[in-house]
Amino acid sequence: MMRAQLQTADGEGSMQAGSLKRLEKKAKFGASLIQQEFSFKTAKGITGTPVVTAEEDGTVEMVAIENKAVIGYLLPYNQFVRPDDYDFQIFYKNKFKSQKYPPEKVSLTDESIFLDDNYGLWYGFRAEEAGQRCRFLYNYDYTDAKYLTRIFFHHGIPVLKHTVSFKVPSWLELDIIEKNFSPAYRIRKEVKKEKNMTVYTYTYDNIKPIKQEPSSLGRPYYLPHLVITVRSYTVDKTTYNGFKTLDDMYAWYNYLYKKADNNTDVLKTQVSQLTAGKANDEEKIKAMYYWVQDNIRYIAFEEGYSGFVPQTVQEVFKNKYGDCKGMANILTEMLKIAGYDAHFAWVGTRDIPYDRTEIQSLCVDNHAISVLYHNGKTYFLDGTEKYAALGKNAYRIQGKSVLVEHGDTYKVEPVPAPNMEENLLLTRANLSLNGNKITGRVSLSFDGEARNYFHNLYNSIPADKRKNFIRSMVELGSNNAEATNVKTSDFSDRDIPIVIEGDVEITNQVTQVEKLYYTSIDFVPSSIANVSPDADRENPLDLDNVFVAKDEITLSLPANASAKSLPAKFQAAFQKNNLEASYFTEGNKIVLKKTFSLNSPVIYKNEFGDWKAFVGKIREFNRQNITIELK
Repeated sequence: MMRAQLQTADGEGSMQAGSLKRLEKKAKFGASLIQQEFSFKTAKGITGTPVVTAEEDGTVEMVAIENKAVIGYLLPYNQFVRPDDYDFQIFYKNKFKSQKYPPEKVSLTDESIFLDDNYGLWYGFRAEEAGQRCRFLYNYDYTDAKYLTRIFFHHGIPVLKHTVSFKVPSWLELDIIEKNFSPAYRIRKEVKKEKNMTVYTYTYDNIKPIKQEPSSLGRPYYLPHLVITVRSYTVDKTTYNGFKTLDDMYAWYNYLYKKADNNTDVLKTQVSQLTAGKANDEEKIKAMYYWVQDNIRYIAFEEGYSGFVPQTVQEVFKNKYGDCKGMANILTEMLKIAGYDAHFAWVGTRDIPYDRTEIQSLCVDNHAISVLYHNGKTYFLDGTEKYAALGKNAYRIQGKSVLVEHGDTYKVEPVPAPNMEENLLLTRANLSLNGNKITGRVSLSFDGEARNYFHNLYNSIPADKRKNFIRSMVELGSNNAEATNVKTSDFSDRDIPIVIEGDVEITNQVTQVEKLYYTSIDFVPSSIANVSPDADRENPLDLDNVFVAKDEITLSLPANASAKSLPAKFQAAFQKNNLEASYFTEGNKIVLKKTFSLNSPVIYKNEFGDWKAFVGKIREFNRQNITIELK
């Protein structure tokens, strides 16, 4: 709620506003200073032994860049990170004046999260003039320093100066890992020894804001930040491990995992029904895996320890919904009941760049799956992937390491790296030239992640529009085409590729000049050619998959016609992405074979020009015609 406040813009504020505007012309307000100072104590943890707690003292000084700008600061909190004190001040006359009204409580959840305790306190006001200043002071308590994981320097507003300090007492071994500290960022580090304490201070000046842009690469891949880990600490002459090694991190995970008091008896009848009559182990495993995908709805839980402790199998089975941990838990226990070697496991998706052998922190993992060992093979089963076939891993976990529960010990298993050849989109068209029309049969197939991509797209479309969507695919995206006799494979069968086929008639595709026909059979320019970063885009573009798209188009000519000229063989490349295409004749047929390979899905800002040149060449090739001559 905006409140009318006594306020005065001043010369200092005007100077700050001018400096911030040079960082971002479109910003309505920015921060002249963001200062975070962390100190550490100990307290009794949930296991009864001492834990390290943390306190964060923060200062945020903001200034309006435009008149009538709404300025504010959001202080997020949850069960583990709680605001202890805060004060919002507005500059009036010659000093900052504390405001007495309470902050607005804001939920930080979204529609995909059913239950959480993530809220924020928002303090703000409307600055009548550019140069109007305000100040926000706060104090955070981290009930366990395990939940102090990362500090980023960038914000959604421009910042003139951001400092982060850690006051580390001699009894604490704190690991501060610097990520993406390239020379271009010019972050200064100062280490100062004080009595029984070491103070680490990082300072970063003139920080441009981070935009919210679609298909952006995850921030941890490219923005500078700090990863914080309590390695060990001494209390009353006794030394305790925090996350000293991966062993310690697993011990904490396993402690929370075992808090799920499973009653597996409720699953036995369901498991018996699913496996009855199945011919072999593979069919039994599929039956249970696919049942979880089909019958347990994914709903995230992020309230307190619910964000870390799996829901019990009886809760998930009764409610028919759960988060990734609950779904991994019920699938693991169903497989165990059936006699299979299944285990609960933790994994960081591709949103997270960290190697768990380097970093032991709660920010390493954000997902849970079930790992199955069967006949010498390791299966990574993700119940949240609604259309995944047994043995096919989702792109988001490919190439990642998985921490697998084995009682008091664990294994680290690597998920196979992405292989674009396994994700195939194949388009075949056998066409004929009939006067000024082109007719024939079209077939499209999707396998691997291309199949999952199709399913997610298809199921996001309203049911009454899906038939038209399928027809448009047979029509190869042409407004001049009409599809009939359209058929599809069984979309519910996860173990076969998606196949869509039908007859097509294309008009207004052929131009005749005397005895020459001009036309094109390149109906399927790869959709990637339409991906072009906006001129003002700042964030790296992440296409979020690897795949191969193959087009095989054949045009049969009348007996009195032959190919007069065909486009030259074509090849273009960008990084590990490549397009190859060639036209040739086979008897009285013209054949186009085209292969697009996407194996470098991330495009950084300094590569945007090269990417645009790459797709520009593709579009130019797509526009070329073939010439046919009548005898």
